[in-house]
Amino acid sequence: MSDSILYSRLLFPKGHGYPLFCPEPFDDLDEAARKTGSEIGDVGVITWDGSFDPIFNILRASNDPSNRYGVPPGFEQVFLGPQDISTRAQCHLPGSDISNTTISKRRLDFEAGTESNVFLPVGAGAVVEVSTNSKQTGILLLPDGASRWDLRSQQLFRDYALKHAENWYTFVNGNLRRMAGNGDLYLVTGVTKSTSWGVAAVENHSGEGTLSLKLKAAQIGSAGATYAWEWESAGSSVNAGPRRCAGEEWRDKQTVFLRGFKVASKWSKATGPSSPSTPSQLQSSDTNGNSLSWSAFTRTDPSSTGGSSDDEESLSPSSNYYPSDLINEHLLDCFVDATVAVTHDDEWASILTEQDSEVPADDELITRVLNKFKMSIVFGGVCLQPLNANILPAHTPLSKRHSTSPRWIVL
Repeated sequence: MSDSILYSRLLFPKGHGYPLFCPEPFDDLDEAARKTGSEIGDVGVITWDGSFDPIFNILRASNDPSNRYGVPPGFEQVFLGPQDISTRAQCHLPGSDISNTTISKRRLDFEAGTESNVFLPVGAGAVVEVSTNSKQTGILLLPDGASRWDLRSQQLFRDYALKHAENWYTFVNGNLRRMAGNGDLYLVTGVTKSTSWGVAAVENHSGEGTLSLKLKAAQIGSAGATYAWEWESAGSSVNAGPRRCAGEEWRDKQTVFLRGFKVASKWSKATGPSSPSTPSQLQSSDTNGNSLSWSAFTRTDPSSTGGSSDDEESLSPSSNYYPSDLINEHLLDCFVDATVAVTHDDEWASILTEQDSEVPADDELITRVLNKFKMSIVFGGVCLQPLNANILPAHTPLSKRHSTSPRWIVL
């Protein structure tokens, strides 16, 4: 198991969403995207190393720099009002941590009070020791705290994803040739961001004694008094950031948690990608000469004579464990005519209890989900609804807000 997968599995039960082992934006993004980091409305994939790779954003215009690869066929920009996003500044206080187990932090270069932020002051010679007695430990350290943003009108994004998911996969795997596995696409509805962070996923294989890690303050640049925390250990099981340049003051661009919809689409026979919004177009054929749209890799068309789902799953660039993937697979298995399934992180997180030190086993997870939610067909796709939900069609169009009347079947 990779360090990023171990880290995410250990922190899933905390219920904050998907914990990114690499919270920093990619260096090749445009300056505006690097300044802000991941945003609500991003559609992208979580990569094998625990980064988020945005592909396009449904809240941005098709010619916005955020949509540098182009946009899927049928793309329609979604518009939100200021009341649609909630903000909680410093929801995690400076010096706080999030871990699956009890950890202790202490300052080694001087005596700090037990209630103080051990990461202050930061300067030459500063060292913080983090210790744990657990066999497996996932740690997120937040020297400057973190803030949180969440979409209030989740149904708006859910319905949009159900309606457009097949075009998304056609675009990503056809036009862009990304080889995204079925279920890899992720629509962001919430982010938790920090200015600085340290993460670790460590195992005490002996199961005995205390395991300790140390962070030290490192000077940024050749001059000035700017410092950042970094782990003394250079192993792959730890990471820290940002990799800030001297004089750089971009705040809250480091996305430590994502929340959103995982989107799965069945492999479908079609006439190929329709009217792509970028010049490139890729279309393949099955053994009978029928054209196939690149809408999924991990689920095979029942009538296909091609390879197995195991072979196809190996094509995915992420292949990370995710509770939403299991739920989406179950939804599509239950509704053979449904072409799309979506599951939100809040849905699987809501069935966790204080006694859960890890995500329940597959069967138990599905049992708990079905005890709390019912499966519903919307726009030909399947999703979850609370058992006591009074489901009504949305009165506001999806994209300015999307004029098509929704179709509902509740089961």
